[in-house]
Formats: sequence, structure tokens, C-alpha cells
Amino acid sequence: MLMLVKDSPVQEILPLPKRSTPPSRRSDYNRRRFLAWLRDEVAVLRALGMDHRRIAAQLDIEEHDVRAFCPNPSENSSRRKLPRRAVEALLHGRHASLGGRTVARRGQRLVEIVSAYTWDELLSEPGVGTVTASEIRLWLEERGASLRPSE
Repeated sequence: MLMLVKDSPVQEILPLPKRSTPPSRRSDYNRRRFLAWLRDEVAVLRALGMDHRRIAAQLDIEEHDVRAFCPNPSENSSRRKLPRRAVEALLHGRHASLGGRTVARRGQRLVEIVSAYTWDELLSEPGVGTVTASEIRLWLEERGASLRPSE
């Protein structure tokens, strides 16, 4: 059924207003952020002593992807060393004064310095993320000490 439409002036098409602020990047999918998260997860599981096959099953990825994220398998866990960024953060962190005035003295008493930290304090240190904090915690446990419990 056809209807008669009265002639009306042609409406102008107005451009859409521009957004005042860009959308939040945190809500968008970011491949680089996802791969960084996956690399951290693989490093933590590797530091816990899991082999490539178990890590791949845990994270539901291929075994060769796990090898790509950690090409150099950890040596014997009893000979674990702290990464340089962790040592620097601890020697100059909030509890470093417990070790002494000099960096050499603090290095000798590093276990005492680290055991004064809680998990949250450790994560708040500059240069220390979840992977580094996990490595520090494992290093400390190998020496018979542990982090201070959170309040």
C-alpha cells in the first residue's frame, strides 16, 4: 500500500559530534598486554619448577609457545640467583637501612632486609612486578626465611 508523502524541505545531514575523550585503553583488548601477561605467567610457573608440558597444559597453550617464552630453562633451583633489578630494588628500598649504611653491608644482610617486607610492600617497590616478587619469595624460602605476613 502506497502513501502520499507531503513535500518537505530536505533535511541537512549534520556531522556527528566528535568524542571529547578517547575511549579507555584498559577496556580494549591489547595483544601486547596479553602477551606480557602470558610471559609473566610462564616465568612464574617456570620459577616454581614446572616443566614445559605442564605449563602448556596449565595455560592451555602449545608447548612450543612455552619454549618461546622461556628459551633458557632455569638451572638447578638450589643455585638460584636474584635478578639484578631485584637486588637493586632491595638494596635501595624502604627496608634497606636494616642491612646497614653501605651497599656492601646491605648485600651481606640481604636475607634480613627481604624478610622485613610484606608481599604488598614488595610489589610497591619500583622495578618489582609479580614475576620479580615471586623470584624474591622463592629465593628467600630457599634460605629458610619468608616474607612478613600481611596485616
